[in-house]
Amino acid sequence: MEAEKVVQRDWSSLLPELLNFIAKNLSEISDFVRFRAVCTAWRFSTLITDFPPKFPWILDRRQYPYEPHMYFYSTTSSKVYTIHASKCSGKRFIGTSQGYMLIVDKATTTKRNTSGQYTYQFSLLNPLNNHEFPLPLCALYANFRTIGPQHYQIGENVVLLYYDFKSYKFIFCCLGQDNWSELKSGYDMNFGFFRLKSMLFRVKYNTGVIEITDLTTGTLIYVIPPVENFVVGENYYLIDASGDILMVLKHRDSSQELYNDLFDVHRLDLSRNSSPCWVKVNNIGNQALFIDNYGGFAIEANDFAGVKANYIYYIELHSWVKRIDIKTGNWELQCPLKNPECWFVPKLQHLQAQ
Repeated sequence: MEAEKVVQRDWSSLLPELLNFIAKNLSEISDFVRFRAVCTAWRFSTLITDFPPKFPWILDRRQYPYEPHMYFYSTTSSKVYTIHASKCSGKRFIGTSQGYMLIVDKATTTKRNTSGQYTYQFSLLNPLNNHEFPLPLCALYANFRTIGPQHYQIGENVVLLYYDFKSYKFIFCCLGQDNWSELKSGYDMNFGFFRLKSMLFRVKYNTGVIEITDLTTGTLIYVIPPVENFVVGENYYLIDASGDILMVLKHRDSSQELYNDLFDVHRLDLSRNSSPCWVKVNNIGNQALFIDNYGGFAIEANDFAGVKANYIYYIELHSWVKRIDIKTGNWELQCPLKNPECWFVPKLQHLQAQ
């Protein structure tokens, strides 16, 4: 009996329409990268932009702060990805901005000849390709906040904001600039600060009153009363949710034997031009909020596989990852990691930056 012949298929000749269909149904970035690496035809038939947005990764805290590896957990595949990022070795992770890791190299600090101040080298690191964007040297290290547009978008290039207690100035940095830009702020140090779009928000710690300044002109635009039942010492997050400005207040439910974090969501009502105010809401539509120790951001739930609308995904630093229903307050655990650090939305577009 004649042996059956093995037919060798030419997988490189698959129709582009079929390749696009397969690519758009892959669940993980790693699968998409492998898919495009099969052959030249597959790579040119699928663009980086063909890969739909996926559930944000969770950065796990490094056991040794200066080791050259980063660990990311994918809730989609329930896998931990170990990424060798040699340029993070010897540097401290201090936040995320626009899909990059913000790191500082304390080992390269030098003293200024004139004032004797130390300077710090900040940079943005893309862990997917180990590409680093250095920022201008800065003499400040504490009291900063990473800022920028939504973590999953590429847009405005402001990435870092400082408040200098000595000069009473806000100092912010833009990609491509050689120096830091300054904005005089006044002489009150008792506030926290955020930046959304072209506006600088200053929140008074003791009263909850918010002053909004136009960053482009330095003009004070609004003075907004505190949210209802404001409590001194509560944690709060300002988030841009597709044009709506939300303030999320986090407080403890002391009635429970095991302390539980509760969240109240307020939307800024600017319809009354001369007297804007906060309105408490329990429905934010198709938005989902992601909050960690470094800040928060919003995404359109329909654009991300596995994300539920009107939920808060919250990382309690080095403790739990919870999914919280904004309407009911009910929550459930989302991740088995013991030391979750923050949310991170990887961008395949960054793989092209060399």
